[in-house]
Amino acid sequence: MSTEAGPRSARGHRPDRSAGSVARAFVRLSKVTVYQHFFPWALAFALLSGEALDRSGAVLALVWFLIASAAIVACTSAVDDVIGYGNGSDAANYQEGDLGRDIRRKPLLSGAVTVREAKVFAVATAAVALVTGAAGFTALGWDVPVESVLVFVAVAVCSVQYSGGFKFSFRTGGSETMLGLVTAGGLVFPYVALERAWSTAAVLEALIMGLWLVMVISYSNVNDKEGDAAVGRKTLAVVSGPRVFKGAMVAFFVADVALLAALLAVPAMPWWGALTLLPAVALHASQLWFGVGHDNWLKARLCGFIAYDLGFLGLLAPTLGMS
Repeated sequence: MSTEAGPRSARGHRPDRSAGSVARAFVRLSKVTVYQHFFPWALAFALLSGEALDRSGAVLALVWFLIASAAIVACTSAVDDVIGYGNGSDAANYQEGDLGRDIRRKPLLSGAVTVREAKVFAVATAAVALVTGAAGFTALGWDVPVESVLVFVAVAVCSVQYSGGFKFSFRTGGSETMLGLVTAGGLVFPYVALERAWSTAAVLEALIMGLWLVMVISYSNVNDKEGDAAVGRKTLAVVSGPRVFKGAMVAFFVADVALLAALLAVPAMPWWGALTLLPAVALHASQLWFGVGHDNWLKARLCGFIAYDLGFLGLLAPTLGMS
């Protein structure tokens, strides 16, 4: 592709429009390299019984569900970037030089991808998500609880509505609620489809993963408060005062500890799970220390990201050790 044909970036220069650069830009647009998106799927896999994994088509179904999950992430991210680019919130929030932020991660802002290309990409990945999700259920002969299909459809449809359509993030409480429930649904639908049953451990782990993501995003949104408010995005950081917001962060931490305690009380959960989950609890306590206690929201956000990674490992180990 000719460099001359490329669009100008938000900073006025012409970006590299070579085939390789455009391909890398679409990968960045899709956010599929953000491996944390796939933690719920991995935990669903770990929770499955041997009988469920021995089902005809089980492995193929898991592969299709993984691809569907990636496509949902890609579609959601593309729609969010198109909306954020159009209303100016990304330009306001995603300033080069901010902690952990690189303008190349926003290919519309950098000019590596055009708005039209992003919209086509969103439609294409939406189609891939629906087709591969259906392929996963087909691999199981559609011998699945209807709830698993409904949860999958809800996850696929609601994810895209974060910024587009219903615009959950532009409604009070919508951003946090949707992100938490969709993350939980990403664990529930493959697990229930293959296991053909619900379990207390699966529900608790789904809720924990959803809450942990909310704990990351909520702290992160403090840094984006002004830009979000300017375009009408009603995150908790925007609509609440400092006292209410800090109270909510404390409530999230208490809910986190309560859910972990309930999970550790599940008879099949090994006792040493308390040890593997301790680092995540300590890091979430550090979030409160830095954010609520000292208004250092960037450090609190970093603690949340690390807690999400270590928490996943802390959940995975005892889940694999369940009898």
